[in-house]
Amino acid sequence: MKKTLTAALVAMAATQGAQAAIVFENDDARVDLRGKVQYEAGAFKYDKDHPTQRLNFGGDGKARLGTQFNYRLNDELDLLGKLEWQMNAEGDNDAKTDSLDVRYAWLGFRYQDQLEMAMGRTQSSTKQLIAVTDIFELFGSSASDNKINGVKPFESKKDDQLTVGYDLGNWDFRGSYVLEDERRPRETSDGDRDYQYSFSARYTTDNEIDFVGAYERQSFQGTTDTLGDMTSWGLGIGWRISPFYVGAINGYKSMEAGNDQRFSSHFYEVAAAYEVGRALFMAGYNREEGEDALADQGTRVDEIVFGVSYRLMKNAKVYAEYNLDRLDIDGQGRDDLYGVGLEVKF
Repeated sequence: MKKTLTAALVAMAATQGAQAAIVFENDDARVDLRGKVQYEAGAFKYDKDHPTQRLNFGGDGKARLGTQFNYRLNDELDLLGKLEWQMNAEGDNDAKTDSLDVRYAWLGFRYQDQLEMAMGRTQSSTKQLIAVTDIFELFGSSASDNKINGVKPFESKKDDQLTVGYDLGNWDFRGSYVLEDERRPRETSDGDRDYQYSFSARYTTDNEIDFVGAYERQSFQGTTDTLGDMTSWGLGIGWRISPFYVGAINGYKSMEAGNDQRFSSHFYEVAAAYEVGRALFMAGYNREEGEDALADQGTRVDEIVFGVSYRLMKNAKVYAEYNLDRLDIDGQGRDDLYGVGLEVKF
């Protein structure tokens, strides 16, 4: 499908101009090899036991490697596929069992360059909404990303997910549904996920303004006092007039738990970027307000993010970001977060 205005900005911010290595190519098929290596250092998170105090300065190395292919079956139909891994230099535990992760693993079709369908570990349709303000490498998008009682809304990638997209010129419609995996025993315990689906739509005007809407529903088998079906939705707008970009999203999350317990919040995000030569300057604001009975969690996200990146060459950049967290916990302000990074793509 066509590269959208929002996607173009994200590509600019991430310097995705890197040319993939062509492993095989003829008149009907092409197989690419692509990857990315990153190293980031800074104070990225808070102490779990002292949530107002940031962790010590530290570093983290990671890399991605994947392949993507396109096989032309006939003049109207293409066979598509993608497989990509994420490799972390430092695992979260001594056994390093989480140091290798599959980011994408799917097969699909494209019909007449308009209709696309894929099955496997794919990207959720709600990515259209999140991409409006997702321009940072280290921080940002924390209001839409924040969990409700451990359940994350708008998660970008899901296993066993069917995704469908239909491009009608100025309109781009997408949908996704997470299927049951019949090779596994059916999960029937309270709290196990039953199904999940989402829809999104984007309209791009002739003067390059994106209007986006997205809806997601997660259902669980059985409920508890703190877990139940969750509905999330949002609206967004993005406008690029070179060398400026500005985007904003506004949305709601709501969970219907057991014993008539309801948890909900309202969130909004704003992001802006300005490109000067090889440099990209970024700023964003993220806020989430609780609208339920959790009095101690009225304001759940309140932060300002600043960032700058510099393109060293076509396939490499350095970047730095600062997160001014304005959230108070028990009357005590939180430390600010910060970090720097180097990225090389191929």
